[in-house]
Amino acid sequence: MILKCVKLLFSRFFYFLFRNPTILLFIIMNRSSYIHRKAILRYKDRKSIVISDRVYIGAFSVLIVLDDVSPNAYKESYLSIGTDTYIGEGNNIRAAGGQIRIGANCLISQHVTIVASNHNMKPDQLIKKQGWSKDNNFVVINDDVWIGAGSIVLPGITIGTGAVIAAGSVVTKNVEEYAIVAGNPAKFIKYR
Repeated sequence: MILKCVKLLFSRFFYFLFRNPTILLFIIMNRSSYIHRKAILRYKDRKSIVISDRVYIGAFSVLIVLDDVSPNAYKESYLSIGTDTYIGEGNNIRAAGGQIRIGANCLISQHVTIVASNHNMKPDQLIKKQGWSKDNNFVVINDDVWIGAGSIVLPGITIGTGAVIAAGSVVTKNVEEYAIVAGNPAKFIKYR
C-alpha cells in the first residue's frame, strides 16, 4: 500500500513537471507566489517576465510574453506583476509585441483580457503576416487597481493608482487615479 502511494505521488509530480515546466520554474524561484498548475505561461526568456512576491495566478489564466518572428518586429516584449497582486481564473494577459506592467496590491477578477499590442492592418498584405504594431504597444496598471470580471484593457492604456474598472468594461482611454469607470467604452462614473 505504501509503495502504491509513493508511486502515485511520483507519477503525479513527474506529470506536473513535464506538463508545466515553466510554472515549476516560477514556483522554485518564487515560493511565496501561487501559480495554479492549469495556468499557462509562455515567454521568450526568463528576463521577459517578472512575478513578484505573493502573487496569485488562477487556473486557466494565460500569460504570453513572446516576440514576433518577423524581421522588423518589436523585440522587447515584457510583463511584470507587482507584490500581493491577485489574478483570478481564466484571464488572458498578452504582452506579445509590447509591455504590460501590473502594479502591487491589484485585483484582477476572472475572464479579464489585457492586451499590449494590435496587429498592423495594411491592405496589401494578409493581417496574420503583418506582425504587431509598434504604436501604443503597452499597458500600465498602477498599484491598488481593481479590474472587474469580463473587462478588456486595450493597448496604449494607463490605469491610475487606486482606480476601479467595473465588470464588463472595455477600457479604450487612460483612467485617472482613484476613478471608477464602467461601460463599453468605459466612462468615468465617480471617484473612490
